[in-house]
Amino acid sequence: MDEQLYLMGLGLSLEEKVDKAIATFQHYEGEALKFDNDGYWLCDSYGKDSCVILDLAKKAGVKFKAVHNLTTIDPPELIYFGRKHHTETIVIKPDIPLLKIVETVHGLPTRLQRWCCAKYKESANGNSVAMFGVRASESVRRKANWKIWTPHRHGSWILNPILYWSDENVWQYIHGNNIPYCELYDEGFKRLGCIGCPMAGKGRKEEFKRWPKYEQAWKRSTEKHWNNWKGVPRKDGEPRAIDTMGMKSWEDLWSWWMEDMPKVEIEDDCQMGLF
Repeated sequence: MDEQLYLMGLGLSLEEKVDKAIATFQHYEGEALKFDNDGYWLCDSYGKDSCVILDLAKKAGVKFKAVHNLTTIDPPELIYFGRKHHTETIVIKPDIPLLKIVETVHGLPTRLQRWCCAKYKESANGNSVAMFGVRASESVRRKANWKIWTPHRHGSWILNPILYWSDENVWQYIHGNNIPYCELYDEGFKRLGCIGCPMAGKGRKEEFKRWPKYEQAWKRSTEKHWNNWKGVPRKDGEPRAIDTMGMKSWEDLWSWWMEDMPKVEIEDDCQMGLF
């Protein structure tokens, strides 16, 4: 991202950012309609940024279809919020719950092996112009890689109408327009992603305290993965990772996953696979 353009975007007032976002929706609507008669494919996570782009899209008067990709390990409060307040959003349910995939050869997702994001969150329709609530201020990667009008690796495009909004801008807009949002933000949660996501780092411990049944479910799937694949060579005959790490039990694997995973310089950016 061009640094000067980024700084100019941040320097706009909230009113100017709102006007720019609406104008951006309207400007690219024709391109969206070329790909899909329903217009934009609005990716609604039910989070605060999605609440904003959903409201802006309505004010812009453009055609769009709001879609929520159900991961099966989202906070229950977030799902209840979406059902109550985002009734127009279409929910896409996966064929297999995420934790069932953990039991297979995939195993536990890590910061570097985020197969879960690709399977459960990055399913933006490649035949439509997707719309995200991505913001550059959220991470170094997003600032470096995203533009308001970003090419999609499947051949279409991604629109990021609030790319230059700050966290304060988002909350000012929500409160100023009386937009409903998930109660978990008022409890101090900064992100409302999958419970147990390795990208949350130490935050997973707090999540599991808040939702202990999800921790139990993660542990059950970890144990099943261990029992299913410990000592079973890969198709190429090479040993699996769990056979090369010196672990003696699934509890060791769990402890490594929770505490000892290599710390890498990577930001929480679940949409990276879309490029």
